[in-house]
Amino acid sequence: MKTNRMLAWTIVAVLLIGTIADIAIASGQSGSGNASGAKLWVAAMDKDSDGTVSKQEFTAYMEAQFDKADADHDGTLTRSEMEQLRKNLGMATEK
Repeated sequence: MKTNRMLAWTIVAVLLIGTIADIAIASGQSGSGNASGAKLWVAAMDKDSDGTVSKQEFTAYMEAQFDKADADHDGTLTRSEMEQLRKNLGMATEK
């Protein structure tokens, strides 16, 4: 069970990094120079509005995204649910 959870979080992290990279490429900027993308991520995750994202805020945000994608609520993501997660994370950066 713990291995599955770790695998799921690893996949989420990879998707998150890939989404940020896709946004940077689409906007014509390098991943390290995408300040506006970073601002959007902070705004989406920073629940206490202190300008930073704590581990708890990050984890809560990613768990909510996982739960949105897990359509059958079985605690795992199928290929189609993973695609939904990828879309959810991509949409979270658009304003």
